[in-house]
Amino acid sequence: MGRNSTELIDIAARLENWSVSIRLDKKEAAASIHKELQRHIDEYNHESKLLYFLLESRHYIIQNDLMKSIASLEQAKDLFDYFSDTHRYHLHLAEAMIFYEEEHYQEALDSFEKAEKYLHKLSDPVDVGEFHFRKAMAYFFLEIIALSVVHTEKAIQSFKPHQPFHFLLARSEMLQGLNFIELANYDLAEEYLHNALTHARKTEEHALTSYINHNLGGLYARRGLPAAAIRYLKEAYKNKQQRTQLKVLFLLADCYWKTNQRSKATKAYNEGFQASIEEDNMKMKWEFAMLHKKYEDRLNFESVWQEGIDYFHRINDNYNVRHYTKELADYYSSKKNYELANRYYALALQ
Repeated sequence: MGRNSTELIDIAARLENWSVSIRLDKKEAAASIHKELQRHIDEYNHESKLLYFLLESRHYIIQNDLMKSIASLEQAKDLFDYFSDTHRYHLHLAEAMIFYEEEHYQEALDSFEKAEKYLHKLSDPVDVGEFHFRKAMAYFFLEIIALSVVHTEKAIQSFKPHQPFHFLLARSEMLQGLNFIELANYDLAEEYLHNALTHARKTEEHALTSYINHNLGGLYARRGLPAAAIRYLKEAYKNKQQRTQLKVLFLLADCYWKTNQRSKATKAYNEGFQASIEEDNMKMKWEFAMLHKKYEDRLNFESVWQEGIDYFHRINDNYNVRHYTKELADYYSSKKNYELANRYYALALQ
């Protein structure tokens, strides 16, 4: 007689290992465990199958397949009669993460609020920390920075004692650095970002290290220290992370121009502008075009910046509307064109 195939694997242990791989964003390891678990799905009891579908939904999120993530969540809901409060927590957490990936941040926050009702049922401090980190990210993109700071700090304190999860600690410290950049507390931002870089290097997560270097470059650029920014931006550029590469090239071009390294600036600009066209990234295409007019084509500076601001206004990109209108208003003020200056200062305050 053959043994039940599920006896050959410890289902609970494999589900836990899968959960850890998903939380640490280890895509290949998670995919390997998923493939193994998937072969035995018909043999699981209701509780194991329910946990499987809830984890599968999150698995597909890190694999950038939201349609399959949603489908897995629907399969979990089919087992609603077997839900415990912990299952309800993970259901709402997965819903929040899907909304977040879709950039529906208010809907994500609503789902985080539903999940938080069951947070006290969790026994693992890392799970609690992850909740606060993810809710903090939603607050960050909703520009509710004060609450993002509060939840990020809770996440940091949850992750600190658990060395295997220092990847999540580094991500939280990076987010806190970004929070303090938004609050213009640049000293604290610098402290958190350097702590994040230290922890990220220990995990050998090169993508995360690249993102932190990018943010350090952005911080120093904002502080008016372009030479310092270039050091970190060059490190970020080496890893060529598609998610941030256009922004890295934009900042590099800007900082090279500010330090009178015109040939390097032009090279970074050309690479970034061409990539934005190839990727059909209209937002970054406008940003590169406006950057070029600022430094190299002053005759068309005003018209292109006005058109760019109109574009950002049409797509409801409030951050870029504020950023570029403030700079354009300062320009008109320096030219003593106070009518246009007041117009753009007013737009920046909307």
